[in-house]
Amino acid sequence: MDILEQKRRIITTAIVAVVLTGIIIAAVVSAPLINQIHTQAAQTARGVADAKAENVRAVFDQHQDLARQTASRSELARVLGQFAKGEVSTGVVQTFSRPRLQDAARIIDDLAVLIRYDASGNELVRVGPWANELPAAIPLSDSLDINTFTLVSGDASGPLLQAVSPIQADGQVVGYDQLIFLPESMARVFQIHPDSSLCLLNSQRTKRLTFNPDTDQLELAAPGGCLAERQWLSTRDRPGSFRATLDDGSQVLTFHRPLAEYGWEVHMYTRTSQVFANVIFDILISVLAILVLSTLAGVVVWQSLRPIVGAMVKQTSQIARSTEELRLAYQVFEHTHEAILITDAHFVIVRANPAFSDITGAENKALRGKPLTDFLDSRPGKGVVLRDIRKQLVTVNAWQGEVWVNGHQGLTIPNLMTVSPVRNKGGQIQQLVLTFSNITERVQAERQMVRLAHFDELTGLPNRVALENHLEQAIQQARRENGHFALMFLDLDKFKPVKDTYGHQVGDELLRNVGKRLKHCIRSSDVVGRRGGDEFVVITGPLHGDDDAKPIADKIVAVLNDTFHIQGHNVQIGASVGVALYPDDGLAAEDLLKQADAAMYRVKTSGRNAVAYA
Repeated sequence: MDILEQKRRIITTAIVAVVLTGIIIAAVVSAPLINQIHTQAAQTARGVADAKAENVRAVFDQHQDLARQTASRSELARVLGQFAKGEVSTGVVQTFSRPRLQDAARIIDDLAVLIRYDASGNELVRVGPWANELPAAIPLSDSLDINTFTLVSGDASGPLLQAVSPIQADGQVVGYDQLIFLPESMARVFQIHPDSSLCLLNSQRTKRLTFNPDTDQLELAAPGGCLAERQWLSTRDRPGSFRATLDDGSQVLTFHRPLAEYGWEVHMYTRTSQVFANVIFDILISVLAILVLSTLAGVVVWQSLRPIVGAMVKQTSQIARSTEELRLAYQVFEHTHEAILITDAHFVIVRANPAFSDITGAENKALRGKPLTDFLDSRPGKGVVLRDIRKQLVTVNAWQGEVWVNGHQGLTIPNLMTVSPVRNKGGQIQQLVLTFSNITERVQAERQMVRLAHFDELTGLPNRVALENHLEQAIQQARRENGHFALMFLDLDKFKPVKDTYGHQVGDELLRNVGKRLKHCIRSSDVVGRRGGDEFVVITGPLHGDDDAKPIADKIVAVLNDTFHIQGHNVQIGASVGVALYPDDGLAAEDLLKQADAAMYRVKTSGRNAVAYA
């Protein structure tokens, strides 16, 4: 063999070796690459099917929630409950319910008709844009359903979504609300890639809902057209996916997602040519690059694609989490019992949830653009200064306090308002989130505690604690003005015999009547209270001189000498009154109390029913 032949053989062997090495490397490196990209593409298609199923569920949830909201209105349920008991007539129910249901129907998007039934399924009231278009007798559906109806004009209605919710009063089902919706929201769900198909099949396999791209309309047809239903009936109770072949020979990926809570199933398929089109192109490029660049090229391509695939998976997961968080946040905002407002930085309302609309009685659309001050009570002791809230938000980043919200029918409702700012990247406040918690029970409890702490429970007069406060205030005022006033101790005469003779109820009623007489016989500047038992105290207003106390004390004795008529009994009592004068008989409350008490006991021991001075 000459040298040229040997050189040619060596070169040929080297070239063949390089080519074979490249093929082997391409096969080794591209196998996991092909598998990973293929798996990722299938997962992406599966994610689209899951998203479509969730979209259908969200549409069903939204319309079912609307049915529950109309059925949960307490005043309508109350009247329907009365009708179920036979307390009101059908005409009363219809007259009461129709305008309120019309108000509810106006704010529901895509609503065709709202029908209210009694507990037996008999139609009572029908409102909505299609109230006169749909047939007169529409049976009550037992669950969420999709049906077509023959209109009054004789035309077919097209698929309409029916949502039903029971109406309860006192724990009993007294009727039902059936809401029938136009298919616009469902049509948006059926918008899909031309190489894909979406089909909605009921669990009984009696009808299916599809989208006709030629007419751009939803169609309700007989079952049997859904691919998954035709080829894999075992998927009825669980989600799944499989490969199948269409009648035209096209290979497809088929997905099945049951919506068991609504009795429907989502069937979808996507042509594999559309799912893996980009995958095939990427694989060919990768294999060619590996063949040309051999080992180094294969390693570079493999290493470069791994972070890309990882990033795609991470991005898809982040989008899915963000979507779920947004859906949950929307559900909380719309359905929480706490009122929530979103305003701009100047407290102008951007959005309100239904709970706030329920408090104010204003529709959601009417609230937008209104200043928050329009819905807060600005009277002294109840108003808040929004300027002060903004100042605190700058430093503390939150504010919480008591406000009074103007409700419908002129009521003001105490609420605990919490303000949280939403800032932009520059740290500036763009929007404010306000939540309101009803604290009516707490405010009423606080008022009751104040009353119990300062007023006598039997007579409603100031008690011992309140009287001591009034006495201290009277001393301070007299000290500032160099004035005079009188402290009078009253002890009822013959009270114990009355109570022993007629009982505790008559005794309590007598004390209440004594309190009323004392209130009416003193001046507006005087204070009367019950110290305990049958002892009462009068703190007079400013006196011009010490002699001014005598007519007040004499009048008290005279008034209490008049006969009392208690529960059919004529009761005669009297009063022993001890009077201490400020500043003559003492400068401190304790001194005045002792002096008046001692004077009163002198009257008790010397014949009663008279007045004595310290």
